[in-house]
Amino acid sequence: ERILWKINSSFKTKNWSTPESGGFIWHTTGSGKTLTSFKAARLATELDFFIEVFFVVDRKDLDYQTMKEYQRFSPDSVNGSDNTAGLKRNLDKDDNKIIVTTIQKLNNLMKAETTLPVYQQQVVFIFDECHRSQFGEAQKNLNRKFRRFYQFGFTGTPIFPQNALGAETTASVFGRELHSYVITDAIRDEKVLKFKVDYNDVRPQFKSLETETDEKKLSAAENQQAFLHPLRIQEITQYILNNFRQKTHRTFPGARGFNAMLAVSSVEAAKSYYVTFKKLQEEATSKSASYKPLRVATIFSFAANEEQSAIGDIT
Repeated sequence: ERILWKINSSFKTKNWSTPESGGFIWHTTGSGKTLTSFKAARLATELDFFIEVFFVVDRKDLDYQTMKEYQRFSPDSVNGSDNTAGLKRNLDKDDNKIIVTTIQKLNNLMKAETTLPVYQQQVVFIFDECHRSQFGEAQKNLNRKFRRFYQFGFTGTPIFPQNALGAETTASVFGRELHSYVITDAIRDEKVLKFKVDYNDVRPQFKSLETETDEKKLSAAENQQAFLHPLRIQEITQYILNNFRQKTHRTFPGARGFNAMLAVSSVEAAKSYYVTFKKLQEEATSKSASYKPLRVATIFSFAANEEQSAIGDIT
């Protein structure tokens, strides 16, 4: 309702193509984000003054997943494409369907096509996850090419001034918050399980940091050196091995327990942890024949931008 109200009010005042004509929705896990975004997109296609409604995702797997979900809600309600040429063909269709595309295909289209009729028409953009990958080149091209657009973003992790790496925030790009359903709401409604956070200080002590008194320099040094330092990775890995059975409730006879996930910031970090797990468990096995090593697997996500390659690919 708020998205449609925002579109209608902005259209009547001719206040399009600005953050004031859009907004973002802060919805966490368990909120029914896919269904909500689909309904908003579907209702937007029924407005008399709109030509196209784009639902924009940032990866090919989400592109396919969204298509499947939307088709489940309403068969034949969306158009998808395998490439930029397919996206351009969808724009030529007059079928009032939602166009599902990746941010990369949309950006490639804008770079390749200088003049398209849709650039001058009323267009709605709904972004599945309005995070930093929508703050760059594609957003600049969108603002440059499309003359009458309204954009809305769904996110579980909005960027505020206090956690922004640069000048841009979710609100500065997409507009003000229109609705929120945060993690505490999901826990209250029993949509997600409660969680417990254990804080452990396992930072190795570097000689250069022990004598550093400038807080800004100290923080920068920690960020650049500490997170991937072998001693830090070894301490964390050893802590996991020492506490895995207890933390995953496997200490009781016959208990199957749970599995666990370790999230890291890069492919390089994932490789380092994997190698360290293997090394420490081989050492433990050589010392005790009764030691049962954990099975450790790595999962890698490609960079959001298809034109980029992930640094540190596995070979």
